Amino acid sequence: MTAAKPPSSRLPLLVHAGYGAGQIAGQVFRDAPSLLLLFFMTNALGVEPALAGAAIFFPKLFWGLLSDLTVGLVSDRWKDRVPRRLWLLVGALLAPAALILLFHVPEGTATAKAVYVACAFSVYMIVFGAFSVPYLAIGTELSDDPKERTVVMAWRMGFSAIGLLVGNALAPVLVQTWGGGRPAYSQMSLVLAAVCSVSLLIAFLASPRPVVQAAGQPALRLKAILSAVTDATFRPLLAAYILQLVGSGLGYAAMVYFLSYNMGRTDALNQLGLIVLMMSAVVIAAQPLWIKLSTAFGRKRIYIAAALGHGVVQGLWGLMAGAPLPAIYGLVLLFALFNSGWSLMSYSLLSDVIAKDEAAHGESRAGVFSALWTGADKIGFALGGTLLTGLVLSAFGFSSALAMQGAPQPGSALIGVAMAFSFLPAAFNIAAAAVYARFGKA
Repeated sequence: MTAAKPPSSRLPLLVHAGYGAGQIAGQVFRDAPSLLLLFFMTNALGVEPALAGAAIFFPKLFWGLLSDLTVGLVSDRWKDRVPRRLWLLVGALLAPAALILLFHVPEGTATAKAVYVACAFSVYMIVFGAFSVPYLAIGTELSDDPKERTVVMAWRMGFSAIGLLVGNALAPVLVQTWGGGRPAYSQMSLVLAAVCSVSLLIAFLASPRPVVQAAGQPALRLKAILSAVTDATFRPLLAAYILQLVGSGLGYAAMVYFLSYNMGRTDALNQLGLIVLMMSAVVIAAQPLWIKLSTAFGRKRIYIAAALGHGVVQGLWGLMAGAPLPAIYGLVLLFALFNSGWSLMSYSLLSDVIAKDEAAHGESRAGVFSALWTGADKIGFALGGTLLTGLVLSAFGFSSALAMQGAPQPGSALIGVAMAFSFLPAAFNIAAAAVYARFGKA
């Protein structure tokens, strides 16, 4: 049953928790391929890093952006006839098939496997756009109170930590437990598929009618997109977010390589699961802290401070490959703390951009802004986590043939892994902080 529309700016617990639960699916869909798909292709399918990265990136670039913008425009235009919450039901039905298809790769040459993954990932991105864009737009329409929207986004971030646990902690542990080969990845995808379907179904059932209602209907045309892109408040926030996403994509995709080769961990997938478990706990626990800090110092300052802290910690991690695990775990806690800060502030600032735009123009463009945001999320993360990571690993001599044999990589490859995992992401995060400090508006 759909939750009733709240009578005041404060939303009931059912809406907070039910809406937030949908982010489990969003996080799994976003992070599981970014974390595991490139490694799956190089180490289980035998595809060279550059080809594997291209096979993942270009479908995400084309279909991710096209799907997000189309769904954003249509969901704005049809929101009175087709409530945004219904898109979540579509996702609950289609997301499992897309996930299972992605990790069930038939036999063939390395090129044939790469082509299959590219096709399967195209379907995956279309399905992802169908539910992720309306889901984000729903969150911006639940309240007309900026503080309450920040709380909504904090709940969303809390459930994103659960999504991290499923997609980034449970998934690699399942793969290692089930043998680490192609069948293990296939079995893992079945578990993730079930979780995503339940997550979206809960969000569908719990989401109320929107509190924020615009006076007019948006035109179904590119003018709405161009107007949003050129918005003076949105543009610097989006630019900084893209820079951080490229860095995050690099770090996520290269983490399992860094654990396996630079740190020499034979239990890399299990360690990856433990690290993500720690990160998820910090993300959940840190939300009240970031809300208080943003109230005291302003969201722009906290966003910049968190982005800088994230960059510094990521850079240090690359210098400490030989450090004992307790020291690495300490870095993980700091890494997660700063990551949760800039993530929460970016979504909170986005909700303000959408609310101010609708108040100024008298028409609903939440879907367009959400489409641009989720499109940037997917493309930026893919650019770093697939194309750039693959190119860097190939450029520094990483060998998929050696990886499939379980043999050590050359020293140059270890430098490339450190660049992809640590130093380049640190530079992107610091650049993001500088961009928003210079051009961003609180």
